[in-house]
Amino acid sequence: MEESLKDIDLTGQVALVTGGGRGIGRAIAVGLANAGASVAVVARTERQIAETVQLVEKGNGKAAAYPADVSDPASVEKLAADVMERFGPIDVLVNNAAAPGSAGRDWENDPDVWWETIEINIRGPSLCSRAVLPSMIERRCGRIINVSSSSA
Repeated sequence: MEESLKDIDLTGQVALVTGGGRGIGRAIAVGLANAGASVAVVARTERQIAETVQLVEKGNGKAAAYPADVSDPASVEKLAADVMERFGPIDVLVNNAAAPGSAGRDWENDPDVWWETIEINIRGPSLCSRAVLPSMIERRCGRIINVSSSSA
């Protein structure tokens, strides 16, 4: 039997969505909130995550905006601590933040742009997962979802 999103109940759960300020991340954050989760919306652009929170609240959901850089270890540790202090242990982590990088041949692209792409697309999910995993392991529950594309 096919399950629809209306059949999913995440009441009482806490979700953290990186790259939640627009696009796929925004849709995921709104969907998780519609299923009953309290959602921490994370991105670097404060205006965008505030808009996502407003969308969640319009649908009577619960969310909070957390501006953060997922490639910075101190920022990620603070983010996880702040979310857990406000909502409780994180049950669902959606690693959606990404940078497309430069198109073209690697040897013709700016190495600094390449490195920033690696930091966001690879280091970011690793740092975020590392920040939430101890609690998930201790509670013996939790989910980590990694979103990617061919440009990543």
